[in-house]
Amino acid sequence: MNSYSAFTLLFGLLFIQACHSPTTKKDDTPIDSVATKDSSSLTSKDSTGVSISSAADSSKGQIFLVRSYRIWEKEDPTAVLNKDWFDLYEREGKYYLEKVSYEIKDSYDECAQVPSKSVESKRNSLLFLNIKGLKPGAVENIKINHSEIWPKESVEYNFRKQQIILKGFGDIKSTEVQTDEKGHEKLFHEVAHYKLNATFGGAKEITLFQKDQYDHVFMSTQFVGDIDRDGQLDFIFSNPSHYEEETTLLFLSNGGKPLIFEASEQFDC
Repeated sequence: MNSYSAFTLLFGLLFIQACHSPTTKKDDTPIDSVATKDSSSLTSKDSTGVSISSAADSSKGQIFLVRSYRIWEKEDPTAVLNKDWFDLYEREGKYYLEKVSYEIKDSYDECAQVPSKSVESKRNSLLFLNIKGLKPGAVENIKINHSEIWPKESVEYNFRKQQIILKGFGDIKSTEVQTDEKGHEKLFHEVAHYKLNATFGGAKEITLFQKDQYDHVFMSTQFVGDIDRDGQLDFIFSNPSHYEEETTLLFLSNGGKPLIFEASEQFDC
């Protein structure tokens, strides 16, 4: 056999081996070994530092903000909606999942000078969800202890004999006193290099998301409960980078194989 044939045979064997090598899948990752989730890219890394698949994979599902959307170059964000989506909504202090009931109205965005479409729910909706395995009915939820979790602060939740602790980390660049809609004064911090960690029971601490910089806004907890009915807590966070942006993150425990979904829309001029 000449040297050219030997090289060709060796290359072919290596190619076949590479094609059959196993790849890391997010669905095989237990809740106590998930590492960093970046809120902008929604990528994560396993315990070895190797990047694993994004939780925002559309095959896993999507979430949708109930709001107005700008139509850029005839691309319609509302086109993804259909009767199969679920609506997570509140009624008299309780939460429910039901199939969506909404209207889409054409409008015009004066700020951006482009057409827009407004999604208007017939309920007090928190979020629309299109995620496999969800079922209609009442959703168990618990009271939010503290909405914002600033650096060096922690919040504890207890659910079905499970203790969940959320911890904030980051750099506080400045602090000011703000007055809310009810006339109450509270401290507001400008925060950079933020991350939110969580401990579920006695499991290893994991990072739910991180944000390099907040511009006159900060994260807040919007919902704590069991959306997927697996007996573990799920969380919905507001997590915009900028004050002219709406961004929502859904952390779904998913039976110990957690998923994170993100939906975002900018409304800057």
